[in-house]
Amino acid sequence: MPPAHPALQRLADDYAAWWIDLLGEHNHVGGIETTRWLLQRSGLGPGRRMLDAGAFVGAAARLAAGQTGCTAFATDVNPDFLAAGRGLPGGSAVHWVAADNRRLPFRDAAFDSIWALDTEIAYHEFNRVAAPGATLCLCCEAPSDSRGGLDAFIEDWERAGWQLAAHRPLSAEAAHTWRIAEAELVRRRPYFEERYGTRTYLRQLDAVAYLVQAYERGEQGHALFIFRRNPDR
Repeated sequence: MPPAHPALQRLADDYAAWWIDLLGEHNHVGGIETTRWLLQRSGLGPGRRMLDAGAFVGAAARLAAGQTGCTAFATDVNPDFLAAGRGLPGGSAVHWVAADNRRLPFRDAAFDSIWALDTEIAYHEFNRVAAPGATLCLCCEAPSDSRGGLDAFIEDWERAGWQLAAHRPLSAEAAHTWRIAEAELVRRRPYFEERYGTRTYLRQLDAVAYLVQAYERGEQGHALFIFRRNPDR
């Protein structure tokens, strides 16, 4: 059960957060397997620049730098997360920058691939820092209704000069993830209640229970997306 590495364990000890304790460093739906799926389609390689935005401990950035030889940057608003990431395997290969997704401290067209994995999608900033021909790699909540919500999501990016290159639904995987998290929080209640405090524990249990219900009712969905920016933008 994650976390295991001392740097991640120290972080988990300092923050009362179920998603650190139960999801670990690849703290998005599908974990490292979805990270690899995106990496295979990202177009990254030596000489390319990648931004892992809202990176937590930069698991995607570290994997990308190690496997493709790209120049990887990881940003997060919490410097403790970045410090922990720097101490994890592959951390020395990544540039760590404390920053908000809504206000990135990079020049225009700075990156060949921008990643946002279960974090805030900053539409205008991602457009600004993306180079012509860049890829946008998303693991995110996605509309799951039958009224064109998913089409509208894709069309918003297309109007900004992006084309959908790959799409993988993850709603079933997300629902399974939240069910396991809820069951683990309930099964180990004494441990987590002591770890987080009763009020924090109950708030987090309620939040996970809400996710389970929303996904089981089809009110929310999840997916992976790869968009490619038009070369002339």
